Amino acid sequence: MKRIPFAVVGAGFMGKMLVKASSELPFTQFIAAADVDFEKAQKITSELGGKPYVDFQEMLSQQRPEVVIIATPEYDHLTPTLYAAELGCHVFVEKPIATTRQDALAMITACKRAGVKLMVGHILRFEIAYAQVQAAICEGSIGKFLSAYARRITTINEAKRLNGRVSPLMYIGVHDIDQILWYHPVAVESVYARPLYGEVYEKFGTYDSAWIVMEFKDGAVGVHEVGWCLPENWAKWQTPKSWGGFGDVRMNVIGSKGNINLDFTPMNLFGVGSEGWMLPDTRHWPAMHGKIAGAVKAEMEHFFECIRDDKQPLVSGEDGLKALEIVLAAERSITENKIVNMGEIKLS
Repeated sequence: MKRIPFAVVGAGFMGKMLVKASSELPFTQFIAAADVDFEKAQKITSELGGKPYVDFQEMLSQQRPEVVIIATPEYDHLTPTLYAAELGCHVFVEKPIATTRQDALAMITACKRAGVKLMVGHILRFEIAYAQVQAAICEGSIGKFLSAYARRITTINEAKRLNGRVSPLMYIGVHDIDQILWYHPVAVESVYARPLYGEVYEKFGTYDSAWIVMEFKDGAVGVHEVGWCLPENWAKWQTPKSWGGFGDVRMNVIGSKGNINLDFTPMNLFGVGSEGWMLPDTRHWPAMHGKIAGAVKAEMEHFFECIRDDKQPLVSGEDGLKALEIVLAAERSITENKIVNMGEIKLS
């Protein structure tokens, strides 16, 4: 069986997770990692194989992988994508696709011009419960789509780790924005956002949370509540080590003939011990029998199958751009304290 050689640019937490999930597939081969922090590249290659690099251009020029996973910080996706596309590499880029519309368009254009596939890592499309919501909507089970409400609140630890680098909407809210757009693929006409300020703002400079309202062309409404203001002890246990912490996450969809309610916390597993209650995430990237399972495995398997079978990925560059445009509109709404017409974003 031919194995698809792949490399990663950015060997932090998410880069390592994507590489591990991908390398466990029977038709892939991990060959190299590049990170400006050479120790991170060394660590991932010592564990999973391949050659470590500091310079991603040197890595891509020497190794010539068929696929490149880009897991650099959200503001640094453009240059690796352009270089990879120029060398004929297919690209998987972590969400958000970029932090500016100009960067996203340049990435999409470069990949199309080079004839390579581009997929954006909107992982929720591969999470079982979220995917089942989409299936029910598509089958007409709840009638006409009227509205959706999504909540994604994580702990203040996330804000502390990122230390003002990015807003909660750009970093985690883009997940749910993409889901709502996937559930209801109709043009959004306007966006209004209201930020809330507290301890996170005082310590790290970003709003604690925000409410975003999206008005669709057909009259439907999408509402998103996003933030990183839960207390540290929400998910502070140390053991079991495989029980990764999570936040307060929900999705509710209302239709003309019914509704769907998804509560991601605690889903179907919880425990209590000397460290208090434990509500682990068992769906995104749980460890099972020494391997990665869950949505991240399904996501990467789908992408590599698209490469192997020459199919179009479920999450295109254009999908990533649409989610980013909503985020940019919401951020402008916060800055200017007004309802933002989507035409303003597309012309900017």
